Amino acid sequence: MRMAISPGRDASFSSQKSALSESPRTKRFPLTEEEIFYMNCRAAYLTVFKSSLENIISKEQLYLALQHAGRNPSQKTINKYWTPQTAKLNFDDFCIILRKEKPTSKAELLKSFKQLDVNDNGSILHTDLYKLLTKRGEKMTPEEVDAIISLADVNADGKFDYIKFCKVYMTTNEQCLKTTVEKLEVDSKLRRQQFGSHIEGSPERDPSPVPKPSPRTIRKTDQETFSNKGDTRSSLLAATRKFKTSVSCTITMDVNSNRNSKLTEPDSIKVFGWTGELGPGIYWLIPSTTGCRLRKERKPITEEAQLVYRDETGELFLTKEFRSTLSDIFEVIDLDGNGLLSLEEYNFFELRTSGEKCDEDAWAVCRDNFDTKKNELTRQGFMDLNLMEANDREGDPRDLWVTVHSMGYNKALELTEACPFIIDIYADKCKPRIKAVHMEACSGQLEKAICKSVLNKGNARVMDGYEDIIVHTYKHDTWITSVIENKSDNKVIIHINNELSKNCVNNRGLNIFAVEVAPKSTMVCQHVMPLNERQEWIYYCVYSLMS
Repeated sequence: MRMAISPGRDASFSSQKSALSESPRTKRFPLTEEEIFYMNCRAAYLTVFKSSLENIISKEQLYLALQHAGRNPSQKTINKYWTPQTAKLNFDDFCIILRKEKPTSKAELLKSFKQLDVNDNGSILHTDLYKLLTKRGEKMTPEEVDAIISLADVNADGKFDYIKFCKVYMTTNEQCLKTTVEKLEVDSKLRRQQFGSHIEGSPERDPSPVPKPSPRTIRKTDQETFSNKGDTRSSLLAATRKFKTSVSCTITMDVNSNRNSKLTEPDSIKVFGWTGELGPGIYWLIPSTTGCRLRKERKPITEEAQLVYRDETGELFLTKEFRSTLSDIFEVIDLDGNGLLSLEEYNFFELRTSGEKCDEDAWAVCRDNFDTKKNELTRQGFMDLNLMEANDREGDPRDLWVTVHSMGYNKALELTEACPFIIDIYADKCKPRIKAVHMEACSGQLEKAICKSVLNKGNARVMDGYEDIIVHTYKHDTWITSVIENKSDNKVIIHINNELSKNCVNNRGLNIFAVEVAPKSTMVCQHVMPLNERQEWIYYCVYSLMS
């Protein structure tokens, strides 16, 4: 591994006064799926907020933003992401939610209504619809049902035409998303929002022959070379004229010499260890990933797994595949490994899947109705609990899918969006006591731990003329993490540009974005890893203070 050094500069950093030329994105190359996803995220967000730097501060705002993104979330879904402990969600959080909450397909919608269509003729009597929507599942108010029944295009002769409704619903959703995207494209002010900008193309996709930077800080001549490549520059780069000062970091990383790289087999078990001396006290062990590689599904899901079925007598059962998945989930939430779930362990699961806790009274009812041992829920009891939930919805698996998705599984019951950890501790001369502690959303414990580590181990560079703004960069064999420290009494907005990085992927999924750093605080800016760990990768990032 080599660290790029510019003559006359400290290792890894050089100050810049950017003057990059403005030119539009080439129209010859279509947007990738990732770029389209972030464009849609940004379009929906900016329909509700003036800036992507604003936070979601209420359930109502979250619901509205999700609707503009083509989702139609239930109250249970909203509660999953907006818990009693939630104070705000930012644009990054919103993007994560949209990744997890896929748009409802027309087939899924029709399937739900067909379960209510006793005559199989494409319609449901208003009286039946009223009973179903106000008595079962997530209950609607009479006024809400009346609003559905009063829709002229899908109601006639006391019947609700759900086939027409599904068509109107899908068209409305698509049009809503289309309108938000068109508004983003037309409005140049919105198009220049720096947080989450993905109008420009990814350097890895650009077929133009761009010279490969050397393992050093790029010189003025190199900058001119990149600036003059009109088909790789976007209009967003003109915003550099508004920057007060900039600082850049270049690090060239060698090919990973370990041919059995930890990065190439994300589905298999990997062992990481630490050995050292610890004095008396309480220590937090916080397992985490960079988030760089768990953002995309590896392959498209063509067929949805079946969670429940009925036998010839009509009795409801969990499928073999779903039972296997629930068994794996049981292993994950059985934190002490004793084969049983305590109330505390079960509440970790409840908070993850529903955003709510089970109190002592509800747990007592659970113990009375399901298999328990020593006042703790057995594996069979956990299975029966999920079967009861399916029976409560008369076989409708939607609530079960909320559970499955919340635990990181996709429609094929593959674990693609979560990375379970197993922690074993060995100590000489003492028996350490271990207790699992749930980290609430937005608690900041992981962020604080990462910031402290990077500030202690990383290289620091002060922005020219602004000694209170410091960029810290920590390099490991397989990743790079940057942290921004703001010692001033005012909040600052830092523009980040990774366009000249090569063979890199970051946890934000964006080449250009901006972050807001509160007064007297530090924040994790980004984690970066190689896109292909068997090739050399060059991390080149420009941090600019926006005026």
